[in-house]
Amino acid sequence: MKKIASVILIMILLASASFSEKLLPADLSEGSRLVGLLITREDLSVYTGDAGILLASRMQTEADSDPEYIFGDVRGMRLICFMLTDASKEDSHVVSDVDDGFTAIDFDISNGTGSVSINAAISFVPRQEDVSFFFNPVLMAASGQVFAVPGDCMAVNAAMNPPGSSVGQSIRDERKLTENGAETIDTTSVAIQINAVREATEIRLLQFSEKHELLKSEAFLPGHMPAQIVPLAEADYLLLETVEKDGDGASFIRREAVSRDTDGLSTLSCRDDGICICHYHDVLWR
Repeated sequence: MKKIASVILIMILLASASFSEKLLPADLSEGSRLVGLLITREDLSVYTGDAGILLASRMQTEADSDPEYIFGDVRGMRLICFMLTDASKEDSHVVSDVDDGFTAIDFDISNGTGSVSINAAISFVPRQEDVSFFFNPVLMAASGQVFAVPGDCMAVNAAMNPPGSSVGQSIRDERKLTENGAETIDTTSVAIQINAVREATEIRLLQFSEKHELLKSEAFLPGHMPAQIVPLAEADYLLLETVEKDGDGASFIRREAVSRDTDGLSTLSCRDDGICICHYHDVLWR
């Protein structure tokens, strides 16, 4: 006989490192498991109504591709990852559905217990006025149906969240499985950091010789630097300069040295809503 108990803890981690916890209603957590977050700018309760949940439709463009979970017309950022096991329990694979807007993502999957750890970061340019982020837990029912429930809200603004600061949200779901008297535990944890950054306005790439002579200089708009960078044969290192501006219009330059033992770098571009997109660039040394 199998018995499964599931408890989902929601915690907000603020700059002061204080925590608050609460449980989801039992009728939502029983038989369901946490599989990620849906991050929105408005309260999800507007869409859930009396039902208290927002069902996702499952879309799959190709038979061997991971499905996408669409939450109606709700605009948000999906961060979903879970271990899918077939009925025979002989095969399992990881399913992930992640939107643009996360500048760092790390999945840690345990094949033995089914535990999943999701860590992600969002780079955000704060405004003078409050901008709300709602962290809505995404769960999967025993039937395989995926749904979101309204979560906690965090407000970010330029005064309270200057560049270089960060705030975070963490959620943990612990499941205890009892089978033939033996108890096993698997968990799903999701941790999000919102990192306050300045808006990038220009990206410069400089190539230097071993004698520190400038060989080549290029400038790009954020998001328009090539995906592959091929330095000159005589280049010994690169200097990546990012010109940034703060809310008052003041300019700053952030510099990063790229040596020959580095085969890649990343840059950011800012969307109109303040969310930054991370762009990865291969460095092909000659």
